[in-house]
Amino acid sequence: MDNMTSSGPRPRSRSWTRLVGIFLPAVLLVGACGSTEESSFEFALMGDNPYGESNVPKFEALIEHVNSRRDLEWVLHLGDTKGGNEPCTDELLRSRFELFQRFEAPFIFTPGDNDWFDCADDPTGGFDEYERLAFVRQLFFPDPQHTTGGRAMPVESQGSSAAFGEFAENLRWIRGEVVFSTVHLVGLPRPSRNPATAERRMDAALAWIARAFEIAQERDARGVFLATQADPWFVSGLPAVMNMMFCPQCLAPRPGLERLYTALAEHAVSFGRPVVLAVGDTHVFRVDKPLHSVETGLLIENFTRVETFGSPDVHWVRVTVDPSTPWLFEFHQELVEANVRK
Repeated sequence: MDNMTSSGPRPRSRSWTRLVGIFLPAVLLVGACGSTEESSFEFALMGDNPYGESNVPKFEALIEHVNSRRDLEWVLHLGDTKGGNEPCTDELLRSRFELFQRFEAPFIFTPGDNDWFDCADDPTGGFDEYERLAFVRQLFFPDPQHTTGGRAMPVESQGSSAAFGEFAENLRWIRGEVVFSTVHLVGLPRPSRNPATAERRMDAALAWIARAFEIAQERDARGVFLATQADPWFVSGLPAVMNMMFCPQCLAPRPGLERLYTALAEHAVSFGRPVVLAVGDTHVFRVDKPLHSVETGLLIENFTRVETFGSPDVHWVRVTVDPSTPWLFEFHQELVEANVRK
């Protein structure tokens, strides 16, 4: 079962609508870049898995499914390797890391709140969350300039910067005239015990995002692909309808992520070409356009959100990047047959 949607625009090209799948009855395709000799490529996108031990066999089936696609450039996991109430022991986190090393392609990871922030809660063991974050960084980023996984891929880490050297997990790489960047941001289920540290994490994220767009402008890149755990929009919809008929506050940025919303809007409008934000968090596979201009309220059409499947659903999304197409990015749901509930 393979539903495909596409995103993107460069200005001054045509647009049309394609009917796809039961999840996305209609997806707007906004035209953009012209022809190029660059070849297309694909990678795997996933997150919020495997969670509990009962899902590990399903995730092993997912790994086999991904590894059967020999042409995938990398595997990108959007964080939350375990449930928020599961223990945060060294043993469990290490078992997750070792599980991910079974991917034959380069493995790229951005942490989620379940992986460290929630570890301060009693059900998870009452750890110091920042000690757990330090352990996650040491475990998942042993060499921040290269990925883990079946084969290493060179990347650039924010950890090499003078201003935000502790953020080794924020990575950037370029492929096919697209700038890719992971950004460590988490939706906080409770207020941070250290607000200054939370603000610094946001400062680092916004600086990393800004640099990705600067590089994209300098290189005249065709697109920007950002990946993070935190989903800024639990609810999306037409603002006029949502505000009048349903829930006036539902479309407001999530607490703690207000600055992210503004930055995404400003960068996407200024860049003017396809921008994707890949997120986890709510465990619902969807591809949509939830970002609107802060000033005008108008839809920012060149911005697309893609969210991956999450536990209890153990599937993945195949992302195609085709520079010869006007929409650049295409998203395909990959349902692992062994994990489909009969």
